[in-house]
Amino acid sequence: MTVARPVLGGTRHQLTLRIAVGSTINAGTIAQLINKGIECVAVHQDGLSDEAVNAETAQCRGERLTEIFGAQPDESCQQLIAALKAESHSTC
Repeated sequence: MTVARPVLGGTRHQLTLRIAVGSTINAGTIAQLINKGIECVAVHQDGLSDEAVNAETAQCRGERLTEIFGAQPDESCQQLIAALKAESHSTC
């Protein structure tokens, strides 16, 4: 697989992982991603348009937010969820 969007990882204000668009992902790279807590990476898929990939990514992120906040998050979480969804759309 090759990376479709830049991947940046780290802790607090220190960048400790950077993977450029077009880089190949292998088992070692996946281990680094897991160690840095990166849950989602956009990769090129043969035969799929950017729109299909973006729709699939949005669905995956939505499912992950549901896992984190539950199917019916309380009202105090709604603003955070909306901000996370807006941020994920701006970085795609």
